[in-house]
Amino acid sequence: MNVKYLEDLFMNMTFDFKRNLQTVVTTLFVVFSSYVYAETVVEDRILAEKLNHSWNTLFNSGDAVAVAQLYSDTAILSPGNGQVLKGQVEVEMLFQSFVDGGVHNHAIEVVDSYRDGNTLYQVSNWSALGREADGVTPTFGGVVTLISKLNEQGEWKLQLHSWNVSN
Repeated sequence: MNVKYLEDLFMNMTFDFKRNLQTVVTTLFVVFSSYVYAETVVEDRILAEKLNHSWNTLFNSGDAVAVAQLYSDTAILSPGNGQVLKGQVEVEMLFQSFVDGGVHNHAIEVVDSYRDGNTLYQVSNWSALGREADGVTPTFGGVVTLISKLNEQGEWKLQLHSWNVSN
């Protein structure tokens, strides 16, 4: 086919046919774009769930040193009590105090996540159990905000971690 033939064909189309063709092309573009966006959202969520699974597994095993290694050297953590902790050493000390205090069965469930290049943002619900006392096991939970960055070694490291306690 030559270009002249295609130009003549397009010029001889009726207005309604051109409009319908334009609608079909636009619809296909929107559907394809929605599919690509949906796929990205799912991939972001899977990444967040994978990172959360690693965090929960290490914390629930009582390994505060390994939990701290999930954070960057310059990480900022605010545990919802007005404190701001910085770096892996302070993160380790906080989580070791939780482990020593009997906090266990920690879980993080993604509410929403979004990846922008080498940064993953997530808002999630968290829950945990405390040490049983007098036949009662305390429960804790709330909302957590996590920002992770992909470092030069290809590892995702937590850069910001902040939560509240709703119960």
